[in-house]
Amino acid sequence: MISWYGQLESAGSIAAVVAIARDYGAMLSPEEIVMLPPGARPGRIRDEADVTELHGRLVEEYRKTRASGAELALLQRVTGFFVRASVRIAELAGACEDDEDAAKSADPQKVATPDR
Repeated sequence: MISWYGQLESAGSIAAVVAIARDYGAMLSPEEIVMLPPGARPGRIRDEADVTELHGRLVEEYRKTRASGAELALLQRVTGFFVRASVRIAELAGACEDDEDAAKSADPQKVATPDR
C-alpha cells in the first residue's frame, strides 16, 4: 500500500491533493480526533483553501502545545501530513502558473500589449 506521503507526491492536480487530504482526515478515529487540540481538529475539507487553513491551525496549535506522549505524536503526525499537503498544493499551483506563462509566450496574441 502506498503511503499518504507517496499519494501526495503522486497527485497530479490540486483536486487530487484535496481528495487525499479528505481521505486522510476521514481515516482519523473519533478517539484520535478528540486527542487533538480543539483548534486543530479537521473539519470538512472541500477545497485547497480548507487544506491550507487547517495546515495553519495545526502549525499554530503545535507551536503552543504542552501535549506529550501519544497526544503529541498524533499532533506531529497530522501536522506533518497537512504541511506536506499544503506544500504539494503550492507546487501544483506554481506548475499551473508556469504552464500559463509558457502558453502566453508561445502565443503572441495572448501577450498583453501596453497602451500607448
